[in-house]
Amino acid sequence: MNAIRAFAKGLSAACDHAAGWLLAILVVLNGVSVYMRYVAVDSISWSEEAIRYIAIWITFLGSVAASWADEHLDMNLFGEIENATFQAWHKTLLHLLNVVFCVVLTWQGLIYCQLNGAQTAPTTGLPMIWIYSSIALGGAALTFIHLVKAADSLLSRPRA
Repeated sequence: MNAIRAFAKGLSAACDHAAGWLLAILVVLNGVSVYMRYVAVDSISWSEEAIRYIAIWITFLGSVAASWADEHLDMNLFGEIENATFQAWHKTLLHLLNVVFCVVLTWQGLIYCQLNGAQTAPTTGLPMIWIYSSIALGGAALTFIHLVKAADSLLSRPRA
């Protein structure tokens, strides 16, 4: 289990770094685009489309890192209950519900890749499989992260 957990931690770190670099690229590209449009009075035709696609990748990569670090928003309705066994089962159930969602997300992402992957983006000419694959890859990574976290929650619960 330690090797799997180490892989999940490394996957999360890689996604976090990739999302960070993409965010830096997005900010620079947006700044250059604004400069070109309003100061140089000449726009970059592909910048808005590229920014949109970068933001999609940031969303899925960032969600992997946020899930691993438990930084997603949640409504902890049962936080007041101090029973450690209950809390362990509750966390496990929440992670397994996330797994169900992420499996559906991965499945639908693969369908989108299959149906629309041969299209090209109108301005950049980028094959759309690069964009739709963010859904499938993000969903698969999230599934793995939540399975590891569910196992951690279940195995760390105190024995009654």
